[in-house]
Amino acid sequence: MGWAELPDLILEEVFSLLSIRGRYNASRMMLHRIGHHWRNLIIQPLSSFYNLYEFITLIANWIIVCQQSNIGYPFPKLRCFRLEFFCQEQIVYGQHVIGTGGKFLAELKALLALLVNLRDFELSHLMLDPEEAVGLLDDVLVNNSGTMRFLRIINCAKMPVPFLHVGLFFHIEKLVISPNHINEDVVYLLGFTQLRTLVLFQNELTYSSAPVPWHAWREMRANAPNIRVHLVLSGPVRSELVLQERAPVSSILYNDKYSIMDNGTLVFISEQYSQTLEVFGHQLLPKVYRPRYFHDRPDSGLVLLARTCTNLHTLCIRERVSTATLLIIAAVAKKMKFLYVRRNAIVLRNDWPLSLLWTSEFHDWVKDNARSYERTETAISKKLGKEWKMMIDKDFKAVDLIQV
Repeated sequence: MGWAELPDLILEEVFSLLSIRGRYNASRMMLHRIGHHWRNLIIQPLSSFYNLYEFITLIANWIIVCQQSNIGYPFPKLRCFRLEFFCQEQIVYGQHVIGTGGKFLAELKALLALLVNLRDFELSHLMLDPEEAVGLLDDVLVNNSGTMRFLRIINCAKMPVPFLHVGLFFHIEKLVISPNHINEDVVYLLGFTQLRTLVLFQNELTYSSAPVPWHAWREMRANAPNIRVHLVLSGPVRSELVLQERAPVSSILYNDKYSIMDNGTLVFISEQYSQTLEVFGHQLLPKVYRPRYFHDRPDSGLVLLARTCTNLHTLCIRERVSTATLLIIAAVAKKMKFLYVRRNAIVLRNDWPLSLLWTSEFHDWVKDNARSYERTETAISKKLGKEWKMMIDKDFKAVDLIQV
């Protein structure tokens, strides 16, 4: 049995018997033996800042030693670097958010200046002061501008700080970025890249920011008509999703327990993204009050969304709506393929007033099929062209439409 096959607990016990100098030499030997095989360097959140600082320093120093010894770059196969900083600590009455900076930021930037030929890069939750965040990606751009394909920059500053660098990776294909890190200049530059997917990602750490002016999205679409924008709100968030006026938004997804579908927001989405929206939904089970009465519920807004957004094919509803509303949605959404709803939130009722736009046959169809869950499921199955069932809460919680 070789060292590589020993359990982690035994290895930790062996390393604990070494001196600090011995551990350092053992780490360098490990890098010398296996470093040239590394393809991905993924640093997940560590509560020990000292261990993270020492690891970053070790990697940077090893690259410098190899270059000074004419060994060359020690990670020739490395194509992915991801770092997510642990910026939350538990306190008595909740969580305290802390950022990084100082010596750790200096060592991190020293390491980033040494990494080359990366295709996949991520920095998340650094929560830097604005003056420290401005030059964060300088060396990353210089060393990897020709190879970068996937880029994730999430909550790297405590306040709105646009990163113009992301618009200068001309071969980039997918960009995931917080909305407080873009402005009209960034959006304009992205129009001259090979970008196809732009994800604007918000969570509880994202600093509030204003949407990008609509004319910047218009100019971007003129230069790059194939870019698809996805808006995502995730985590225990009580703030609103930043909706970008006239942007080519393809999907809007809420992955939180506190957001509420309101008719005002649904009307805005229907007006702004009628030609581009394909996916819309609220995931997870709600932890907020949901109105009972028809005029307070989002039924009418959801029907407007389904009728106006002609390319909508996926809809995820966790709010309280009626069986009649589901039937109307299935009837007016011509491209609907996936409809996710919670059975526990469905009201067995035809509470829609008679519309002048409806034929008597359509009204009778809604009225007859809204009387039972089984008849509603059968009617919607015929509209979708496949078997369709309402979901129990356990299955609904497992729905995951977000691909970040």
